[in-house]
Amino acid sequence: MFDAQSPARATLDMAITRSEFARQLKAAFPGLQESAPDAFSGEDVGCQWSIRLHPTAPTRLGLIVLERWLADVALEAPAPAQRQLWWQRFSGHFQKGGG
Repeated sequence: MFDAQSPARATLDMAITRSEFARQLKAAFPGLQESAPDAFSGEDVGCQWSIRLHPTAPTRLGLIVLERWLADVALEAPAPAQRQLWWQRFSGHFQKGGG
């Protein structure tokens, strides 16, 4: 996902609370705007981006219930390299729990 073919649109299935998603997104992209409780947008690393969260069925692991969200990501960038940088920053915060 992080090469010259990095997508302009993707839907990610994320096992995370909404508040933790917002916290990590703010850490990755401090200039983000939150136009609605589940809608985020901004301009970083040369990309205009937006993310909209949609709740989905939780995952159950025995007695543990994990909250899940579908995150619709849309990027507009003048060059594929800028999309690649955006995805690297995003994944650095979410795959490692904060960068």
